This record gives sequence, structure tokens and C-alpha cells, in this order.
Amino acid sequence: MRPMKPAHTILWRLAALAVSAALWRIAAPAVAENLPAARMPDKLLYRSPAEAEFLITADGLSSIACGGRSVAHGSWSAFNAESWFGHQPGPVKADKILARHFEKFDDHHARVVHTQADIICTTDYTFDGEDLTIAARIDNRHPDAALAVTGFGGLEFTFARPPEGWMCEQHITYFQAHGTGLCHPSDFSPIGGSYAQDGAVGVGLSPWRTGLAHTLFLWDYTDWNPGRREKLPSRRLLYFVADPVPARGAQTFELRLRVSPNVAWQHLLEPYRTHFQATFGPVRYHADHRWIATDYLNHSQGAINAQNPYGFHGGHRRIDTPQGAALFCDTLIGPLRANQGQGVIVWGQGGDDPRGGMYRPDFDVLPPEVEAQWPLLAGRFAAAGLKLGVCTRPHDMAVKLDWKQDQIIPINPDDPAHCTMLGQRFARMQQRGCTLFYLDSFGSSLADVKLMRFLREKLGPDTLTFCEHQCDAIFPFSGGYSEATLEGAANPPFYRLWSGRRQWEIYQWLTPGAQMTARLYETRGSGQPAESANHWCLSHQITPMIPVNDFPRAAELPALQSQFLTNASTWKPAGP
Repeated sequence: MRPMKPAHTILWRLAALAVSAALWRIAAPAVAENLPAARMPDKLLYRSPAEAEFLITADGLSSIACGGRSVAHGSWSAFNAESWFGHQPGPVKADKILARHFEKFDDHHARVVHTQADIICTTDYTFDGEDLTIAARIDNRHPDAALAVTGFGGLEFTFARPPEGWMCEQHITYFQAHGTGLCHPSDFSPIGGSYAQDGAVGVGLSPWRTGLAHTLFLWDYTDWNPGRREKLPSRRLLYFVADPVPARGAQTFELRLRVSPNVAWQHLLEPYRTHFQATFGPVRYHADHRWIATDYLNHSQGAINAQNPYGFHGGHRRIDTPQGAALFCDTLIGPLRANQGQGVIVWGQGGDDPRGGMYRPDFDVLPPEVEAQWPLLAGRFAAAGLKLGVCTRPHDMAVKLDWKQDQIIPINPDDPAHCTMLGQRFARMQQRGCTLFYLDSFGSSLADVKLMRFLREKLGPDTLTFCEHQCDAIFPFSGGYSEATLEGAANPPFYRLWSGRRQWEIYQWLTPGAQMTARLYETRGSGQPAESANHWCLSHQITPMIPVNDFPRAAELPALQSQFLTNASTWKPAGP
């Protein structure tokens, strides 16, 4: 039997245990802070005020639900998209995710890191109300090669029925044939945002803080078999950014996603409008919505002869003669003034150039005989308070192909010398009294947006321009020109705007104060709508353009313009 320890020894040991416990309580938080990776949540589940649910895991954005049903599932990640746009698969390898890391900061923010062979993609998912901002930093670790096009994908959306909306859809072979010029802004993708909806749930998409970069949202069919693809309710979402990430460099690409039971396009595209206006700004010209006359002066190469050396049409279109120039003024000024038009734009003011090029890029170079009559034209129109305008071609320049023919090549908007040359052409025509310009073969590319931004600074706000082709990014700097068809064989008959009715509505919503003009180009069938072409134009806030040979249509315009316009630049509010 062991003897009992003295009381003072027991008390000493109890005190030592108490001190040890206290020290553990102090040290324990520090130890826990070094270990929480194993204890932190491995997901972020966010519910928006509209009760859409988003799940973020180490795979990225993994699922979306709304209205009690699944909307999307998969895993959002980055990949090398060069092979989508005609490039051979580049040396930057980013096809497989080798390691994943998830970190939750709070209930609105998580970070996912994907390590791939040659890139590290660090993606921040940040929620604010109905919106999710996805910011992906791409670190290109390849020692020599840039990553030309970054793609993002991995989510499949399933709608209650085949979705409707502003959705770009096309097979990969189309992009491989045409390249990144199909990305916004372009004829294929004239609007940079996207929305899809099935009547109960809507999805809105926007680039975010991308600046002047090519981007594209693509809603890829899950089955491309003919007869099936359009009928399926499922789509694979892809996002492309054609902004190179240099070797050993980094870029951050952002987008904003909105999921909502409010399926109105204005609600779904609201983040895109915020991005668009921050990127391109407000309208920089003073629109004039009064109708504009048009006339086409050049005839053809075959019309060139000793008596008509520049191939003009006859009569008042022979502006290379004193009699023709005077008759031109007599023919147009009276109807324009009587019917409250603003002026005229002429096509082919230099005649038909024997070197080709149709509507010439060197639009300011006039034959000597035309230049001699121009002061008469400009002077009489100015005295009548009317505007004079000409056709231009600002995307291109003409250079010699051989001794007899020219070839047309594009202007480089990033070359200051090219921009200066183009600005001088417009300035020369402004000095000749022109304040209206039609921009032929122009308006729907990133290069055109850059050129038009430069030109608008040179032209000032009171000279109006009208682009033959349009994208949303051109409208802050220029108005648009479209043509229209009377579909008289339809039941009921209707007018069709070639630029797209919904597109024009979106352009107006993005850029308040923008201007669209339209000329009735053709009639198909004998049926007649209840309204005239002029009434249809003005009721849709489109400025009518009327050719000289259709001047009888102008008689109703003073009354119609009073009905729809407060003044030349302001539309009256639409009725109920």
C-alpha cells in the first residue's frame, strides 16, 4: 500500500492542471485558425430575393434552381477555346482540371481555384440580390505561347419548354470557318448581352467590365440532329472572350448572371444595360427625326460615254452640269420645304468611277465638273434651311489592283494615320456644306465602333450619320439606316424592318436618344396594312427616308410628324 501524498502536493498539482487548461483555452483558437481548411464548409448555397438558388462547390458553379425546379447543373470552368475559332489547338493546355480548391468567405462570396496543365483559373463568385458576378483570373503559365481565346462552360440549362429570347445559336464549324469576328460586336452578335426564358424562369447574361473586347454568349444545342435541336428544352451555355492572355501573363474576365421568375427582357438584360452604358456611354449626337429625302445619282459603268463621262443618271441627277445641278435643287427643295423634311442624302455623288468600287471610300474626291457645281447645290440648300448629305464608305480604302482597277481593303482603326486620313475626308465634305452622311458597308464590327467613336469626336453632335449595318455599340456614336419590306402576302399584311424590330427596341432601351432611319425597299404581295408606311415608321420611332421617285408619300408627313414629334429631336410619349 502506497502512502498518501501530502495535501500541499495535491494542491500544487491541481493548480498546475488549472494553469494548463487556461493555457490550452488561449492556444486553442490559434490552433483552430491553422486547421479550418478541413472544417470550413465545402460549398456555398445562395438564395436570391427572388428565391433562385445557386450552388458553388469546388467544381465551380454547380447548379441553379428557381421556382422549385432545377434550371441548370454541371460545373463551370475555363478551357482553351482557340479550336472553336479556326485556330489549331494551341500549345497552352487547359483541357483537364488537375486540382481544385474551394474557399468560402461569407454567405455572398466564394472562391474556386482550378489548376490545369498550363493555366490556373481563380474564380470569385459574388452574389448581390438577383445577380451573380463571376470573375475569373486566368494565369497563363506557358513560357512562350499566349492563350488567344478563353472559353468558359460546363453548365447545361433545362427549361420547361424550348426557350425564347436573344440567344446566339450556331454550330462549331461556323465559328471555325469565320473566326472571332463573329463575336460581339458583329452581324452575328449585334447585342452583347443575352437572355433566355420559358415563361416561368428567365436567365440574363452580360459581359462585365470587359471594355472593347470581343465576347460571345452561345446557347449550344444539346442535340444538333435536324428536327430535334429546336424542339429540345436543354441548352449548353458557353462564354468566349477573344482577348489574348500573354505567356507568363494574366487577365481577369468577368460576366454577370441573373436568374429570375420575372421573364421580361428588360429585367433580364438590366445588368447588360449597366455594363453597356458604363462601357460606351450616352448618345453623342443630336437626332433629327424629320423625314429625309434620298436620291441615287450614279447609273453604271455602261452609262459612261463622251456625253456622260461619269455615268450619271439623266435629268436632275446630272449634277456635273449647270443645268442638272439647278434642276436638282428645283426638284427637291420645294417638296422638302412644303412637307417639313430636313434634307437629302445622295448616293454616287461622284458618278460611277471607271476603276470600280461602286460607292467609293474616297467619297470626297469629286470630278472637276461636279466640284464646280457643288457651291450651287450647297448654297441653295443652306438658303432654304435644308441639309445636304452624301454617301460615304468609312470602313474601307481603295488601292490599285492593276492599271485599270482598284481593290478595296479595310482601314485599320488602331493606326492613327488611317484615322487622320478618314477624318480629313469627312472634314472636306463638311466644308462643302454636308451635315448628313450615309455610312455604306459600315457599323457592325469592333473596328467600326472604334472608327465611329473617333469620327464622332471630329464631326461634332450636329452632323448626323446613318450606318448601313448596326450593332448596339455603334448607336452611341451614330444613327442607323435600315430598309423595310411590306409583306403584303402575309395575313395580316405587315411591315418588316430589316434591322429587326426587337433589336431596334433593345437599341433604343440601351441608348436613349438613338436614331434609326428606314426606306421602304420592296413590296411582296398585294395586301395592304391598315396604316401607311410613314405612319408605321413614326409609330415605331423610325425616321422615314423617301426616294425622290416616291415623293407623293411625303404629303401626309407634316400631320404625322406633328402627331408623333414634340419637336425635331423629341418623340411624344407613346399612348396607352
